[in-house]
Amino acid sequence: MQLAVPPPVTVVIDRHDDAIHTHTALAAHHPPSGRITLHPGPGTTSETGLAHDLLAA
Repeated sequence: MQLAVPPPVTVVIDRHDDAIHTHTALAAHHPPSGRITLHPGPGTTSETGLAHDLLAA
């Protein structure tokens, strides 16, 4: 039995929370084609909070 190779994952971090970047990333969100944009919840300042948002996505 052959195991399926998962597609690559790309993580983009917008440290300055630029509005143009955020709008572009959210517009690219399209789960049927494998594109998921995660916008962390307000006040997410820890790795644990970000991990929770990733798992929820």
